[in-house]
Amino acid sequence: MKATIISNDFYVSRFLMKDLDESVYEVLFEKQLERKKGSKTLARIKAFLPCKAGSESNLVVFAIENIIFLDYVYRNIGKPKIWLWNPITSMTIKNKQFFLAYVRRRRVDVWTFDIGDAKEYGFHYHCQIHSSSLISTKDFNSGSAFFSGVDKKRLQLLKLVKEDLSAVSLSIDFHIVRDKKTQYIKEDLAITTDQYMDFSEYLTRVSSCSVLVDISQTNQTGITLRVVESLFQNKKLITTNLNVKELDLYHLNNIYIYGAEKRSMADFLALPLHRFNFNLKYRYTLEHLLNEML
Repeated sequence: MKATIISNDFYVSRFLMKDLDESVYEVLFEKQLERKKGSKTLARIKAFLPCKAGSESNLVVFAIENIIFLDYVYRNIGKPKIWLWNPITSMTIKNKQFFLAYVRRRRVDVWTFDIGDAKEYGFHYHCQIHSSSLISTKDFNSGSAFFSGVDKKRLQLLKLVKEDLSAVSLSIDFHIVRDKKTQYIKEDLAITTDQYMDFSEYLTRVSSCSVLVDISQTNQTGITLRVVESLFQNKKLITTNLNVKELDLYHLNNIYIYGAEKRSMADFLALPLHRFNFNLKYRYTLEHLLNEML
């Protein structure tokens, strides 16, 4: 019997779902499940009322936190296991309260890549995941350092990193998208953009760079996709996430923790890249996660 995966419609999620064997998994996307629109208040109340779960038992909801949708799945398809692909801190206070209350009420298993959330809320932990299609045995290094992401109040730190990278003669490829509600001075307008990068272009630049730059958001303990991309694509990583030192993918030659190192960035970049085997990389794939969850 096939397992059912219900995913959000985010383009990265769709990219990951291509990894899955159609003979083993049936993949549905959120927009495919038509639901009657009505009062959100009444739907939230209904979500906490007693009901019988649907008949499907081999079911994962991937990266969806909306309790109205989760309850639709629970009632009409089956009791799911949930993979959270964002830290709890990314939710609004109201949505966080609804989500935590709902999964406790329905006794739903929740899995997360954020070790802090796993400890605080009793979730199951699995390391961050990415597409196995990105796992490479090759190197293609252009001598550049690449960052792409929304500012999210990280611009000043990114400017410092940029200065340090320039000092060691690396070319800089930073694509920083402006925060919508932030007023930027002329100097910062010149190094930011309103345009998002196409995902295929993003992957091309990841593949061609020498160094990936990863600036964590405040209060995030789980690693980002950038860290896994550096592992899969055989790149050096500069990150602000101290927690990477606790992971099996950490190696002194490969990862530089910005703001917490005694060695210079130049000394780090001069070290040869340590290569990890496929078995370790596989633990960071969607397929490995689903094997653990199901």
